[in-house]
Amino acid sequence: MKIMNRIVMTLAGLLLIAAGALKMHQMLTEPIMSKGFWESWQFNILQIPLELALGIWLLGGVFRKMAWLAGTLSFGGFCCYTLYLALGGAASCGCFGQVHVNPWITLLAIDLPLFLGLCIFWPRGEKIFWPAWPRPLHFFFVAGLAVGVLALAAPIMVIFRPPDVTDTYEKIDPLQWLRPVAPKNGQGQQTNTEPNEISIPQAQWQPWPMLAHIDIAEKLTDGLVLVLMYHYDCPECHKAMPEYEQYNRQMAEAGENALKIAFIAIPPYGTAEQSPLPADTTCLSGKLDESKKWFITSPLVVALLDGMAVHIWQEQAPTPDKAIDAVFSPAEAGPAGGQDAEPQDANSV
Repeated sequence: MKIMNRIVMTLAGLLLIAAGALKMHQMLTEPIMSKGFWESWQFNILQIPLELALGIWLLGGVFRKMAWLAGTLSFGGFCCYTLYLALGGAASCGCFGQVHVNPWITLLAIDLPLFLGLCIFWPRGEKIFWPAWPRPLHFFFVAGLAVGVLALAAPIMVIFRPPDVTDTYEKIDPLQWLRPVAPKNGQGQQTNTEPNEISIPQAQWQPWPMLAHIDIAEKLTDGLVLVLMYHYDCPECHKAMPEYEQYNRQMAEAGENALKIAFIAIPPYGTAEQSPLPADTTCLSGKLDESKKWFITSPLVVALLDGMAVHIWQEQAPTPDKAIDAVFSPAEAGPAGGQDAEPQDANSV
């Protein structure tokens, strides 16, 4: 039993160190895109040092029963999280940085076996803290490594945080599509109408810069176009795109052509079976080029008017009716955005 406990704890410790090192490498080489706190840059700054320190603790065997308890609880949490990702259709668990592993594989081949192994082969006869205390040299060596990781890993990731844009990749922040406008009367600018929604005042309209990287750009610069950018493994995109498709068919049957809907795939591209794009879509469909690696949180919906970005939704896909209403309603802008600007209406499209 003791031998099996040591083997399982050693495997768990090695896995945690490898996963933490791979995620730290990712944090130092490319920007992090996330949905919510659990995938955010801030959470990784906290989680990675703890993961590395726990791995060292499991390998070191200091206060073995306490280390076993911490490891068992951690892998139980990992099982819950990877199951959540697997059921949500995620393509990667995100556990190993730039190494993409299907969450079902992570759950069934790594997290669950180690969790069960820790539960079955627990350190019998061991106390939580004492007796007996470990040898001083052993204790201070393991504790020194763990504390050193906790103290240094986070500052290193903060100091050497990679830029958002390089020659090989680019992180897309829709706020960068706003034309700078000096505020009036010393007041600031207000462009957010709801969480994850940006209404761009007319004074800030400018050609959408992403058009230079889309293969059907010429079809998106005439009239009102609702663009939905998607990843093949985006669960929200799989829900929203059939609704957009149905709306487009209804408008076509009614002879309405004032609005065009376009689906733009973000690389890496999935197979036809994986893609949320309807096989017989009546909407425009295109791709973002692979000139660089794009970091975009999908779905990203952009309303274009003659190639100008006028409204943006991040991490959500509004219903087509809601999107049209938002485009034709006055922009919720502060003094910078154009209290003086006239809102567009349906007759101006």
